[in-house]
Amino acid sequence: MNRQERRRQRKLEESSDRLSPKGRARLNAGVQAFREGRLTEAEDAFNKVLAERPREAEALHLLGLIEYRTGRLELAADHLVAASMVDGEDPGIHANLASVLNLCGRGAEAEAASRHVLELRPDNAEAYNNLAVALELQDRIDEAEACGKRAVELDPKHLEAHINLGNLYFRKAALAEAAEMYRRAAEIDPTNPMAPGNLGVVLRRLGDLAGAEESCRKALALKPGYPEGYNALGNVLMARGDIQGAVEAFRAALTHRDGYLEARANLAGALFKSGDLEKAEAAYRDAVAHFDRFAGAWSGLGTVLLAKGDTAGAEEAFLKAVEAHQGLGDAWINLAAAGALTAEHEGQLAELLETAPENDQTAQLLFALGAAKDQRGDVAGAFDAFTKGNAMRRRLLDGAGQGFDADQFDQWVDKIIDTFSRDVLAKAKGWGDASTAPVLVVGMPRSGTTLVEQIISSHGQGAGAGELDALSRLLPKYPDGVADLNAERAGDLAMDFLRCLNAGRDAARIVDKTPFNIFLLGLAQMLMPGARVVHCVRDAKDTALSCYFTNFTQGLTWSTDLSDIARMQAAQDRVMAHWRDVLNLPVHEVRYEDLVADQEGQSRALVDFIGLDWDPACLEFHNAGNAVLTASNWQVRQPIYKKAIGRADAYAAFLASPS
Repeated sequence: MNRQERRRQRKLEESSDRLSPKGRARLNAGVQAFREGRLTEAEDAFNKVLAERPREAEALHLLGLIEYRTGRLELAADHLVAASMVDGEDPGIHANLASVLNLCGRGAEAEAASRHVLELRPDNAEAYNNLAVALELQDRIDEAEACGKRAVELDPKHLEAHINLGNLYFRKAALAEAAEMYRRAAEIDPTNPMAPGNLGVVLRRLGDLAGAEESCRKALALKPGYPEGYNALGNVLMARGDIQGAVEAFRAALTHRDGYLEARANLAGALFKSGDLEKAEAAYRDAVAHFDRFAGAWSGLGTVLLAKGDTAGAEEAFLKAVEAHQGLGDAWINLAAAGALTAEHEGQLAELLETAPENDQTAQLLFALGAAKDQRGDVAGAFDAFTKGNAMRRRLLDGAGQGFDADQFDQWVDKIIDTFSRDVLAKAKGWGDASTAPVLVVGMPRSGTTLVEQIISSHGQGAGAGELDALSRLLPKYPDGVADLNAERAGDLAMDFLRCLNAGRDAARIVDKTPFNIFLLGLAQMLMPGARVVHCVRDAKDTALSCYFTNFTQGLTWSTDLSDIARMQAAQDRVMAHWRDVLNLPVHEVRYEDLVADQEGQSRALVDFIGLDWDPACLEFHNAGNAVLTASNWQVRQPIYKKAIGRADAYAAFLASPS
């Protein structure tokens, strides 16, 4: 006898156990109240029915739905399970059970309920949708995708199936497919805020920040109290450089849902990016106080403490992060950078990587493993891990529309060189703002730009703004638009940049250490003729290796391939040669190897170049407590050391010449 036959037999046996006329009247009244939305009244009626007859399927089913609607998911699951055990032939009961079990994270049970519905109704789209979610909960992604596709095929107007399939594509980093699903969902129900909200998340990942912001704001227009919409908008505004707007958006998300842990952590991250480290630390501590297993918040707290110079506190926070979530890649990377990974940790990483899916976190695990092997001298093992991590990063970035075309990039550099002739720059003489505050520190990443910034910001009259990336946003289609500039427009753009540079900083010299401002120095002269430029240079092979071994959070797809790194280095050399030929801006070169060999002499020359008197504090940059928001954060918490010089020699067998 199969399960259905047993249940039929049980129903026959219970046929004599019927409700009394009073009980039947209560059940009917409860059903009517439920249909009319009087849930408290309906719940009271169903409880009285179940007191008389505990196995009344309809009362169990509807009571479970009431508990689901009022957020009591585990109780809802219990009553729906009971209903399903009484009535095995009602697909509605089992479909609702599957939905609630999915929300409870009980994927295996939800799978069983969904498959039972499909036994009863083989072409039921809702069952396929529930089954897709249940399989995803069990990390059976390919099976989940097949079921999700079947759901939307069976019911092209099924809103939730389209959104769930979009979520699945997003998890797989198939962003174009995810965007298409969300667009279809928005067409199915133009009043639903989830589709445009999710679309905004995908468009941000695809680099379409204007479209992402528009989509998020559309979601909020549809539902002004939509916390997920505010959180998504905050992330978009962060990506667009509007840190204050992001802070406001994350706070709005928390206004509408105080327990929204992701928004709480994002708020802390935005405060960190704003430079308010005290408030950022407080916000992260608040997040872990709400949930002490919140790995992302522990990792964020570690980043803030590291930026403040509390390396011991940072290491402790990162350890708590990986304790809470073993697969949290950025925490592992920071522990590796701190030299805190033991042989046991290395084995743990290798074990995690055996079954880890292809995503950003897994790429970070590979970089952490590479760093651990590098530190103990396993050159071949380290290079293999970094190569695998870079290959994965490349695939993910390409899939997100952030690929790198070296030939196209070289053409862009050629266009910059052609645009900024001596005549064009002479025409702009007297434009912009002649403030002497800006110090633009440029060069390849990992060439000493953070070190130079810390030396200057340790001066009593100096400050660091980190990598503002504000100059590049002034003319979005740069270098197009340069020819259309005039004195008035240049003044407005200079004001925009200086407002960003000066925000919350009171100093005679303020450093913007965005390395790729090296391609915008002509524009910088037109807008800020009083600026100074510090060009950081380091041995090409050491720089290339350091870039290849770094998991840059900004993307920087070129850094995932040694030949592309060489192309980037060559492009920087070419544009810098042009600037030296045509610019009037003063340029000072700092060679990393010289700075290591003669810290005081090189630091004095640097301070003199930016027009300040010598301050001995510049030699104690590692004790200054200035915020460090880049990949060099661990290194600049130590005195200058020599071990990074000639680092590439150990990897000579793996490196092609970057020249």
